[in-house]
Order: sequence, then C-alpha cells, then structure tokens
Amino acid sequence: MITLIVVFVAGFITGVLVGRNNVKTVEKAVEDTLELYDKAQDEIAELKAKVKKPAKKASKKPTKKKAIKKPQVD
Repeated sequence: MITLIVVFVAGFITGVLVGRNNVKTVEKAVEDTLELYDKAQDEIAELKAKVKKPAKKASKKPTKKKAIKKPQVD
C-alpha cells in the first residue's frame, strides 16, 4: 500500500516536471511560428505589389473546326 502511494506521488511529480518542460518548448515553438508567419505575410505583400496584372488582349472569335467526313463502307 505504501509502495503504491509512493509510486503514485513520484509519477505525479514526474508528470508535472515533464509538463512544465513541454509547455516551455511549445511556447517557444509558437513564438517562432508567429515570427515566421509575420515574415511570410510581409514577403507575400511584397510579391503582390511586384506582380502586375497582364493586359487583356482582344478576344479572338473561336474558329470552327472542319468536320471530317468519314467514307461510307458498303
């Protein structure tokens, strides 16, 4: 019974320590991701500013395809 309680308390303390460590790691990853997101948004805005819309050409009338007559087989 005492062993069970000791194991439970040790597991709880270990879980808390591991959780604290993972929270710091996750927060750091989120901060890095937010920085990269901001940089990507800036680059996208620059690329959109550089891209010019192509001038529309006068549309051509669609050409009619000539029908190919198949020879009749008697």
